[in-house]
Amino acid sequence: MIEHDHGSGLPPDPLEQRLSDALRARTDSVGLSDLRPAAPPSSHARFRLPVSRPVRRAVLLLVLAAVVVGVLFVSAHWERPTQAPPANVPTAPPTPTTPGAVTASPGSGLDR
Repeated sequence: MIEHDHGSGLPPDPLEQRLSDALRARTDSVGLSDLRPAAPPSSHARFRLPVSRPVRRAVLLLVLAAVVVGVLFVSAHWERPTQAPPANVPTAPPTPTTPGAVTASPGSGLDR
């Protein structure tokens, strides 16, 4: 930025003039009643949303209602496991095989 000496006769930069006017207007709009004392330091900083107490209470009630509905839904659809029926035991007797006999398996070439 170019420093202007108002006594030198150079015209001020328009952007600089606008910024200066905006800052001056802002400082004039702030009064002593707008300021507050500094907050004392706390031992732990917490992130808090600026939400009013009724809104927090309503959100808490909605979450609680959702939990109750969820528990009721799960308990209504909960199926207790039943005992499985006994397995079917095969009743076909084993076929006897003779010792030394070669059985042909498909694709082995012994069936010719």
